[in-house]
Amino acid sequence: MIDRRELVFVVADMTMQQTLQGFFGRPQFHRSLRCGAFPIDPRLNRDVFVAAGQNDPGLYARTDELLRPHCTTHRRAVVMLDADWEGSPGATRIHEDVSERVARVWEPADVAVIVLDPEIEAWFWQPDSPHVAAAMNYQGQRHYREILTDAGHWPPGSRKPPRPKEALQFMRRTHRTDLSPAVLQRAASHVSVRDCVDTAFRTLCDALRGWFPLEQR
Repeated sequence: MIDRRELVFVVADMTMQQTLQGFFGRPQFHRSLRCGAFPIDPRLNRDVFVAAGQNDPGLYARTDELLRPHCTTHRRAVVMLDADWEGSPGATRIHEDVSERVARVWEPADVAVIVLDPEIEAWFWQPDSPHVAAAMNYQGQRHYREILTDAGHWPPGSRKPPRPKEALQFMRRTHRTDLSPAVLQRAASHVSVRDCVDTAFRTLCDALRGWFPLEQR
């Protein structure tokens, strides 16, 4: 019998893979999550697989087909996709439909469906973090939040831009910042997650804590 690995991620694009690689590449990353330690290799096609050529709508429509090959190699799985794409039925419907397709090939208790609303870039932005500016390679004198607020991308009083990907694209156009997937990898390897209130991230944390609980002392 094959000795299955603990956890596999099946994600919609390279930006998600790079984000996970940045976060799970941290020493003692489980301490940030406040869960027990578990083995994971976040490099591409190790424990994190991208639905190549599928992106969000393809992963949404073919979740069971894309997840099936990993049933014999991994014990648990996380499926990640954005809610914002052309023709999207919305985050709630995506979660319901993907969960139904997951149940065709895997025990539902061993799979977490993470729908990023609106998109993975929501995990990037923090109101006041030097790591965000460094990850973008932004070296301007004004704070990035002030720039985005003046441009209408970050409403006053909001914790994050409502269109996080567009905010990143704006910074690239106006300040020549890096827009490659590596931006999120660099940020994820340093930014604090303790105060993150993103619903999708909290759902992921809850799943990991359930699967890999803290050891009782």
